[in-house]
Amino acid sequence: MGRVMVIIISLAVLGSILNVGTIGELAIAMVGKGQDLWLITPKEAAMAPAKESGLEGEIPVAAESEMGPKIEVIKPTQGASAKPPVEIDIKFVAKSSPVDPASLTVSVVKLINIDITDRVRTYVTASGIHVPAAQLPSGKHTVRISIADQDGLRSVKDVTFEVLDSKS
Repeated sequence: MGRVMVIIISLAVLGSILNVGTIGELAIAMVGKGQDLWLITPKEAAMAPAKESGLEGEIPVAAESEMGPKIEVIKPTQGASAKPPVEIDIKFVAKSSPVDPASLTVSVVKLINIDITDRVRTYVTASGIHVPAAQLPSGKHTVRISIADQDGLRSVKDVTFEVLDSKS
């Protein structure tokens, strides 16, 4: 019991030094700094995919919009395959007003979308997102990126890519 208390107190002190609110946030902050950052966990990847509507000509809500900043997905490109760790490089280009990084949302498109914004927040600037080595489970993934400018104009872009089994 003594060791557990020392570990908890140590984590609480470290959390206060790093200005992190809870031990859980500290764990996320510590994982987010390392090379073992799971942007999508294997459990999330195994969740049911989004259902196809089956209606021709139907456009999924929020799948594409270009009213706000331009979203350029450099890596991984649409339809690409990569082995983990995967480099993620996304650029935001302002149109009429500056990009508002606080407006960013990133989600994995599933039957129920999974918000992973907080997992990438430390890699976000007004000019884009750069994660040098993200761990992603093997399989096909669709990620939705949404960002607005300071006038509130929003752009949304979906990118689908495949992560190969690291053993192949």
